[in-house]
Amino acid sequence: MKLQPSIASYSGETAAAIRAYLSGAVLDVVASVAAGPRPSADIDAVVIAELEEMHVLRHEAGTVRLQTAAFLEPDIERIIPAVSDFAAEVAQGAMDHGADFRGARPEAACFLGGVIGLQQGVGNAFQAQKLAGEWKEYQGKYARSKVDFDEVCAAREALGPDLQNKSVLRGGRFTAVFIGPGGTSFRSLAFYGDPPDESRRYLASVNRHLVDAYALLLQGDAGNENLLAAAQIAGLYSCDGAPRTSVITWETMEKYRPAIERLTAFASSYYAAKLPVLCELLSTTASGRQGVSAANQMMHLFRYVRRATARELYAAGFLTDTVPEDGSLTVFYENDIPYLNELI
Repeated sequence: MKLQPSIASYSGETAAAIRAYLSGAVLDVVASVAAGPRPSADIDAVVIAELEEMHVLRHEAGTVRLQTAAFLEPDIERIIPAVSDFAAEVAQGAMDHGADFRGARPEAACFLGGVIGLQQGVGNAFQAQKLAGEWKEYQGKYARSKVDFDEVCAAREALGPDLQNKSVLRGGRFTAVFIGPGGTSFRSLAFYGDPPDESRRYLASVNRHLVDAYALLLQGDAGNENLLAAAQIAGLYSCDGAPRTSVITWETMEKYRPAIERLTAFASSYYAAKLPVLCELLSTTASGRQGVSAANQMMHLFRYVRRATARELYAAGFLTDTVPEDGSLTVFYENDIPYLNELI
């Protein structure tokens, strides 16, 4: 059995430390425990202690058990049909409740309608029932970080990539949002390789500057040939100089705010009604059978919900951007939009 980790963290350094520790040998330890609780005498005590600190395993009365979500192939084969059925219904609802996004720029529908409206709605349903987990309050070496796992298998691959995964990079006046499973963006280009610490800090400062510079370029307020050439390489402009994305402004948010609120309310109420089914499903996973709560697995399940929903949103025509082909979409927004800052 091979496991693949999924890491959520409020710290890039912490996430890097987690990735560095989760070597093949350590992942084999997690996989052995996922298959069934193990006597602690069978596992290196140092590894147990580190994985306890990471909230991956728990050690009680001489036995080591899971402390986080680990979905094995049989779990995934049960999860995918359930979330796929739900996703198809949500996509149809998105077409109805998000009709204002028809004709919108593709990146606006993707970010405001998909990432903000629908994902926020699902998250609201989980949080209302205290099913969002407590990982954001974790302290210690791996503070505010959570690691979940999937078995590498055909069932998981069949669901496809995570087309609405997002990360953000905040500049002084604007924030860049990177949406998609991975592709060319100025952030990925700047952090290519493994530079020394001082170079990494330098590149981080350059990237934060580029957030503002590229946003101003897209707004037509500043720029030069070199900046435009860099923006083309980063996928923000086409070869003919036409912008491929835009900046979400206060006016943009006000225009689409009613549609965002309708989508959020729809997704929230829909998944609030489905929570008993999801919780029952999570009780049957490898983690659930070892006593891991539904709340501690729900964020990882949400990754499956998000993948299935994105696939259906593209199939329905609600999303029309090029993330499925390019792997990445970058959109910018002004930092001084209170409503958006509350949601993101």
